[in-house]
Amino acid sequence: MFFQQKRKQLREGCLTALEVPRDLACRETVVTLTGCSQAVIENYRSILKLTEEEIIVSTFSGKLTIMGKNLEIPWYTMEEMTVTGKISRIIPER
Repeated sequence: MFFQQKRKQLREGCLTALEVPRDLACRETVVTLTGCSQAVIENYRSILKLTEEEIIVSTFSGKLTIMGKNLEIPWYTMEEMTVTGKISRIIPER
């Protein structure tokens, strides 16, 4: 336990000193919401569920659920995707 805390402190210190963005260094998922009609998701693993009312995405730290109406993924790559439709909720889970 002690060594895990020290490792985390060292990693945080290096990120700060080198000015490396946290999402790149720690593979954090980034969600950019534009109004209620578009979300861009970066740094995800895979799409687990895709319906018009719910999209569940596997991330490096858990799951991300997007709920709404007429949801679709018009564009995606291995690192990034765009979700469109009427987005009502975004729920991150660890």
